[in-house]
Amino acid sequence: MLSVNINLVFTIINLLILAIAMRIFLYKPVQKIIAQRKEEADSEYAKAAEKQKEADALKDQYTKSLKELEDEKKETLRTARKNADEEYRRIINRAESKAIAIKSDAQIQAESTRQQVLKRAEREIADMVLEATTKMTGDAAEGKEINSSLYDEFLSKAGEQS
Repeated sequence: MLSVNINLVFTIINLLILAIAMRIFLYKPVQKIIAQRKEEADSEYAKAAEKQKEADALKDQYTKSLKELEDEKKETLRTARKNADEEYRRIINRAESKAIAIKSDAQIQAESTRQQVLKRAEREIADMVLEATTKMTGDAAEGKEINSSLYDEFLSKAGEQS
């Protein structure tokens, strides 16, 4: 059987005191440190979640800005193409009108030059005929005038027929 002696009672009391002392000096501080660490981890997790939300918001904002810039770029290109086409048409129309004007001026100038060449040729022919006639008929001043007027009349009739 079990005998109860004083040593057993003191051992039980010592164990109880030791358990209480360990609970006060070891278990509660360790629990307190564990709670602090848990709070720190929760706080860091909350900060990380907040930073993640901010990052997601910035990403959404960036994506939206990027889409707006892309749309603006497309619109700018569309406007630039339209303006370039209008400028191209304007330049082409101006060039065509200048070409038409230059062609018309060239035709007028060519016709004028042709008329001058014809008149010069007529005068030269008239002078040659007059000179030939003068040589054949002599040096009469009166003959020159008559022949010249006859030749001018001939040329004007010939010019009217052609």
